[in-house]
Amino acid sequence: MAVVFEKLRMEDYPNFLSLYNSTFPHDQRRLYEDEKHLDNYIKMKGGKFNAFSAVDGDLYLGFLSYWTFEGYTYIEHFAVAPEQRGKNLGRLMLEHLFKEVSPNVLLETEPGDTPEAQKRIEFYEKNGFRKRLEINYTQPSYGGKGQVAVPMVLMTHGDVNLHNIDSIKDMLREVYNVNNPE
Repeated sequence: MAVVFEKLRMEDYPNFLSLYNSTFPHDQRRLYEDEKHLDNYIKMKGGKFNAFSAVDGDLYLGFLSYWTFEGYTYIEHFAVAPEQRGKNLGRLMLEHLFKEVSPNVLLETEPGDTPEAQKRIEFYEKNGFRKRLEINYTQPSYGGKGQVAVPMVLMTHGDVNLHNIDSIKDMLREVYNVNNPE
């Protein structure tokens, strides 16, 4: 496998949206209407929202979308195509992020109350993340029709200054449009 990481391009949008919509539950994703809506969102964020794809020739392997804030990078969504899982691709994608963007990373994941969620937490822990249970965290709603807030666990890699909900107020404002975290 000759994996290449490249900035998300317009020609990747169909593969990105297909994997994105099939991987993340309704309440844990933006409701992009189509490729044009995705493109407009990226342009509207003026470089604050970033994503890269993992490809092998014409084969779309996965993506990682992120935001950069003072002191840390926030992974918003990260997915590997189902048929590519178990091949260390997720580890390689995280290593690429740590090297090219920042080793100080924050992410949200479901609490380990299902086998899939527990497996996901173990994957992140094997890749140097730790749970940050000092903050009782709920992912705000993305605001789409029928979407609700979701209880989540914060995890960090590297040196992320995380003491209370105010530590992530910039992320909550930019990503979820929350102005006053409680």
